[in-house]
Amino acid sequence: MKMVQTRAILSYIARKHNLYGRREQLTDMYVERTRDLMDVIRVHHKLPPKEKEKNLALNNERATTRYFPVYEKLTHNAPH
Repeated sequence: MKMVQTRAILSYIARKHNLYGRREQLTDMYVERTRDLMDVIRVHHKLPPKEKEKNLALNNERATTRYFPVYEKLTHNAPH
């Protein structure tokens, strides 16, 4: 079977390698968070050149205040 949707692929890998378990909701949350960030990046690349610079500053602010802290918290709380 050929899988083409990012969420389906990530969910398949999580289930196959028993990464879901009690943290299924967390896994889904991080998958969706990654997808949201990818959408922000994808929209930026479709903008006209004049809008890209303004949008880049906004994307940097979003990434550093909204997206990256969530991943950072996850890595700090991960079992070692």
